Amino acid sequence: MFRLISVILSAFGTLLAYPEFDARGNSSENFIGLQGKVHLKLSKMSYLPGEEIWADVTIRNYGNEVIRFYPAMPEIKTFQFAVTDENDSSLPLKDRHLMEDKVLKRRNTTVNLVGDSVKEIIIHKGESFTRRINLSEYFEFNPGKSYYVTGYFYPNSVEDGNHFLRTENKGIFFLENRRKEHRHKKYETESVKDSDVTPEEIVHLFLSAEMKKNWTNYFKYIHFDQFINSYPNFSKEYAEADASGKEEITEEFKRFLKEEKAGKLSYYKVTEKNFVSPSLVKVHVNAEREMGRSPAKYEYIYTLRKADEGYSRIWKITNVIVKVRR
Repeated sequence: MFRLISVILSAFGTLLAYPEFDARGNSSENFIGLQGKVHLKLSKMSYLPGEEIWADVTIRNYGNEVIRFYPAMPEIKTFQFAVTDENDSSLPLKDRHLMEDKVLKRRNTTVNLVGDSVKEIIIHKGESFTRRINLSEYFEFNPGKSYYVTGYFYPNSVEDGNHFLRTENKGIFFLENRRKEHRHKKYETESVKDSDVTPEEIVHLFLSAEMKKNWTNYFKYIHFDQFINSYPNFSKEYAEADASGKEEITEEFKRFLKEEKAGKLSYYKVTEKNFVSPSLVKVHVNAEREMGRSPAKYEYIYTLRKADEGYSRIWKITNVIVKVRR
């Protein structure tokens, strides 16, 4: 008798654990919560004013059951975003997107699955669906600031606005200040001299090259004879080596820098500059690197010295001090 009661309770518990279906047989909210994950990816990490800022929202089915969701019109009701700037201030939606479109609220026309809104989308086991959304259409971004984006996916916002999934990650991007474009006449070969570039611009070019993995430009701004002393693993061996040995150690040091052992650089901002002498300056930078689920925050203090390069004197990085920011 006791065994029979246990079997009945076990079966009853299993039924309760199984997702409930609504009148249309829709169990997407339940199944997505159990076996779905949402990921956010931005098209770039840095934008110029006027550029469109695109975000890819991907829903993947990691379970065994089919999951369904029902996109609403406009799409910002299904794919919602919380956007904050570097001062932790939230950005509101543009006014025109706050108005409810009653005509399109219950659109029943089935379109296609290539980015267009449809009546129903089905995601089978191991499959995913990606929707690309232009954030600049919904938010007003100001140049010179960093922005943090978190996505919220509502599988059936029209009939049930309580169920949603937050993106597993957070997107970060920087909107640069507008730059003046210098257009040269045809056949003109004039270019900006390296000696005219400021220390802050050198650091910006240096870190920008790292983000783009343009290692040729990255190494261009390093004074290796002095910069290698910032790394104890290489400095002692380098100091005791002869000329050919120094070259081999330098090449090994370059490979070490390219491995990005501290994480991938995702954000940086030059905060201040202090001249020690006319030919020596310290540049402070706040930076973030992707390490696991949350970014690691650092402060870099770069020392730059004017080095003779042919007939000109340009700034080169000779030392770096790294501090962890809280």
